[in-house]
Amino acid sequence: MRALSIRRGRAADFEPVLRLFESVAAERLWIGTEPGFDRDRYRERWLHNLADANRPLFVACDGERIVGMLAVNEHEEFGPTLGMLVDASYRGQRVGAALMDACIVWATERGLPAIHLLVFPHNTRARALYQRKGFVEVERFERDVTRQDGQVWDTILMSLQLREEPTPL
Repeated sequence: MRALSIRRGRAADFEPVLRLFESVAAERLWIGTEPGFDRDRYRERWLHNLADANRPLFVACDGERIVGMLAVNEHEEFGPTLGMLVDASYRGQRVGAALMDACIVWATERGLPAIHLLVFPHNTRARALYQRKGFVEVERFERDVTRQDGQVWDTILMSLQLREEPTPL
């Protein structure tokens, strides 16, 4: 691996990011999306998000190759919620940690009180990374995600408190 760099995503990154997303989705293990998703819908959402300072997309690059991505979206219930994926051949090489660091700096600079994520219980490596970065398990949602093959998986909500919320008087 050459020197890894983390930067904000841009519109020109859409196709390589989508190819990475498709390869991780095809593994059918780590993310909620599976093959057959609507590429145009994802393109529209990502391009819309690129124009919104509250919804950053970070990419990890090995030279010119995008090998990881982390996006922050506004979850209706939880607030700023991140989703991350890393190319299979780059896992275990601190790509996820570098993406998380960039996201935490961004969230801290914006004064966010917390950031959140949802993870599958069997994704032990990701959960360990999130815990090392200070995320704690908040709640487990049983039978939360139905897979294409009919399996139903639990998810775990994890949160990182970035600052104390003032106590109401």
